[in-house]
Amino acid sequence: MPTSPDTGTAKSSSCREQTARRLLIYLERFPMSTEDRLELALEVLRSLPVDSTPDQALAALWPRLPQVAPDAFPPAYPCIKRGHMPSQYLGRPRTGFIGFAARWGWLLFIIMLLGLTLLLNNMP
Repeated sequence: MPTSPDTGTAKSSSCREQTARRLLIYLERFPMSTEDRLELALEVLRSLPVDSTPDQALAALWPRLPQVAPDAFPPAYPCIKRGHMPSQYLGRPRTGFIGFAARWGWLLFIIMLLGLTLLLNNMP
């Protein structure tokens, strides 16, 4: 039962509901208990104005998320940092021999297969 009258409009109420839903959907991804998840969502929602957008809620949530130490991950599943990602996903071009091999290695493989096929077909 509410302790104060609802003075907001239907639009602000639906916006607030969408913000809360998106915040809870985002928090579902984290390994935390339901109580902690709801407390964190309520803390973020209380700190925002009534007409806040879901993007503002996510921006307010990020500093409040608990930081997980890399030691908390099992050795078979290390935490992933930017260093683990291939450079093409980060937008950095590969350079040197590695870049050349990554770009043209498939062509060398096809040429070797074609050469081996021709060599084996010409054998008596």
